[in-house]
Amino acid sequence: MKLYCQKSYLTNALNNVSHALPARTTNKILEGILVEVKDNEMTFTSTDTNITVKTRIGIDGNGEADFVVPAKKFISIASKLPEEEVILEFDNEKSSLSIKSGKSCSHLITFPADEYPKVMVQSSENPISLNKESFRKMIRKTAFSASSDEMNGVLTGVLLEIKNKMIKMIAVDTFRLAVYEDPAETDENVSVIIPAKLLTESSKVIPDEGDDQLHLSITDNKVVMDFDNNRVVINTLNGNFINYEKIIRRDGTIKVRVKKEDLLASIDRASLMATVQTNNLIKWTIKEDTLEMNSLSEEGIIDESVEIIKEGEDLNIGFNYKYIMEILKVIDDEEIILHMKDSLSPCLITPLQGEKYLYLVLPVRLN
Repeated sequence: MKLYCQKSYLTNALNNVSHALPARTTNKILEGILVEVKDNEMTFTSTDTNITVKTRIGIDGNGEADFVVPAKKFISIASKLPEEEVILEFDNEKSSLSIKSGKSCSHLITFPADEYPKVMVQSSENPISLNKESFRKMIRKTAFSASSDEMNGVLTGVLLEIKNKMIKMIAVDTFRLAVYEDPAETDENVSVIIPAKLLTESSKVIPDEGDDQLHLSITDNKVVMDFDNNRVVINTLNGNFINYEKIIRRDGTIKVRVKKEDLLASIDRASLMATVQTNNLIKWTIKEDTLEMNSLSEEGIIDESVEIIKEGEDLNIGFNYKYIMEILKVIDDEEIILHMKDSLSPCLITPLQGEKYLYLVLPVRLN
């Protein structure tokens, strides 16, 4: 069976499914990509059993087939093909797939499709339609704050809430919290915890072009995302998420208005002297119209200063610079507000107006 497709479509599809390939597995069939050919379409599927990605492309050629092909070799070969037109020839008797382009010809062994696990689920009859770019942005602005320690259970996930025509994502570990919300044109109510790592991988599949909408379904302890010619299925986390509203304290009497890029650049420079032994500490001294910061180690000291507009008392407080920097890097606003109470209370980071996003960071105790 001989099939024709475009290299750009093929490599894009293979790149998409690569995000669901297992890093390590004892089940060798999962190191492959399931390929299904039917009705002038070629569908590719990969899974590590926790996340599944399926994508399809149009092809020229007749016939039906399904087989599993070694993923890494297939992806590498496709990316280096010399010309745009690609000829794929599957030989069922020889269990092989030929990949031809220009004067290049490669052959890969194939495996029976029935050895590949059946992990796909159906989307709900009434999926929730969300703006694709907005959904991807929400992931970028929250998922990094989830815990990376598997012992923390549901805190390794992102809480997705939809209610009152708003969609909200919340991520928290033991030192910080991130909340981001956007309008959602739906009357549905949803509350589900999605593993942060897998949610981040799914965002890499969402393309810039194509349909503006992403269709979301929650079914059988799985989240199903359909967009363009792709489907992503992620196993959700079971358990009760922390009551994050109780963590967010809005009793800070000290407010600091600062230019985000100025603060980020100063922290970046000061971080050069911060050490793991001191919890990556950078000390802030907030007084009048200046936020002074310094970091020190056995090798030296760095002092920085940032102009601010302050309300409230002066304050000495310390932070792990990594947590602050990660937050600042995902904020698009030119200016932000830092809300603080004292040297032991969390710092709240918000926009100048409203709370479209909200970040909370615990300070490091100063000696």
